[in-house]
Amino acid sequence: MEILVLKTNIKSKRDLKAVEPLLNAYAPIMHWNVDRSDIDRVLRVVTASDISEGLIRQIQQAGYVCEALPD
Repeated sequence: MEILVLKTNIKSKRDLKAVEPLLNAYAPIMHWNVDRSDIDRVLRVVTASDISEGLIRQIQQAGYVCEALPD
């Protein structure tokens, strides 16, 4: 099991609704949430495998900033 911690610019409920279908359709994802109150708008993803590169690319293609946070 992997836990991905990603910096995004998902700020509003509208933004959240825009990425929700993408995240829900991504098969390896078991659970996800966005902390919109955090300065980095942290997206935490629990997944069966490391899908960070593909997930980041898909979120960016949807028009949002998404990058891995350093440890």
